[in-house]
Amino acid sequence: MSLMARRQRAALYAGSLLSLAALMPPITRLADQRLSLHMAEEMLILALVIPLLAYGAAPLLAGRSGSWMHPVGGILALNVVLFGSQYPAVLDLSVRNAVFQELTQAAFMLGGFLFWSPIVSRNGLSAVAKIGCLMVAGVPPSIPGLTLALSHHLFYQAFRSLEDQQVAGLLLFGTAKFALITGTFVILWRLLTPQPDPPDRDDGALPSGDLPPGAPAWLERLTEELPAEAGRPRLPIASRR
Repeated sequence: MSLMARRQRAALYAGSLLSLAALMPPITRLADQRLSLHMAEEMLILALVIPLLAYGAAPLLAGRSGSWMHPVGGILALNVVLFGSQYPAVLDLSVRNAVFQELTQAAFMLGGFLFWSPIVSRNGLSAVAKIGCLMVAGVPPSIPGLTLALSHHLFYQAFRSLEDQQVAGLLLFGTAKFALITGTFVILWRLLTPQPDPPDRDDGALPSGDLPPGAPAWLERLTEELPAEAGRPRLPIASRR
């Protein structure tokens, strides 16, 4: 088994265990006591648990992801579950009704999984496209986070502390930004990290394009052939008098 396969299996196991621990009744009952604890639980799932699950499940979904895992759909799904889970009527009902709470948690994890799957996958999207998705997805969570953090009146019937509501808003704003920025730096790190030498290559031989051994991934992309349109001669532009 390759090192990558071992990492993905370990990520799948770790994500599964963390998701079970985060959704156990003692944890959920504790989170229902304060809005800040509820928000911390959701942000832990979004920023750590779901990326681990998506990375570990990537080999199982290879070739089957199709259009339902399109990055645009993932961004929409992420923001729908983020806004929906913080809507006062939804959150108040989830605290009172255990069945509805489980349904909202399942929807939250599904929306996060749809977003993170194209990001953590090594196939499909380019590194630049992944960074663009992370930057776009990081804008909408600022709205509910800042609204809760800067508000001076209570939004929820289940939680009656204004200070606790403001802390929850800061957690939503800060953790969502931290997770997306961290993902961006990881992608940039992989893009700039030198690629390992193939084990069967002669040390004296150079890769295609006369690149030095261990060239970064972005440098190797510069040696790819340009599209056919790039080689066509350009017509002179007639001067205007």
